[in-house]
Amino acid sequence: MELRHLRYFIAVAEELHFGRAALALGISQPPLSQQIQALEQEIGARLFERTNRRVELSEAGRLFLEEARRVLVQVDKAADVARRAQLGELGELKIGFTSSAPFNSTIPQAIFSFRQ
Repeated sequence: MELRHLRYFIAVAEELHFGRAALALGISQPPLSQQIQALEQEIGARLFERTNRRVELSEAGRLFLEEARRVLVQVDKAADVARRAQLGELGELKIGFTSSAPFNSTIPQAIFSFRQ
């Protein structure tokens, strides 16, 4: 299962229409339908109840939707943490000095700069 499968599923679940979901995702409807079918096969559960006129979430789909949303929120959070760490906005600052070294304004300035 890939993250795009979750995004596709959420789009269809929110629209309850494959055509509108495909349009919102910027893909055509047949590949979207195929990806949802592949997801259902992988999970081993029908996520949607389909008729000629309607698409509705099954009970399994309703429960899966809640978890899929949580997964994507967590993935976004993990990516944000990595970006912020790369920018130096997160992490640790370790400062060491010996008792024989004179204490001057350098250490407080370094701590202040790190917090900025």
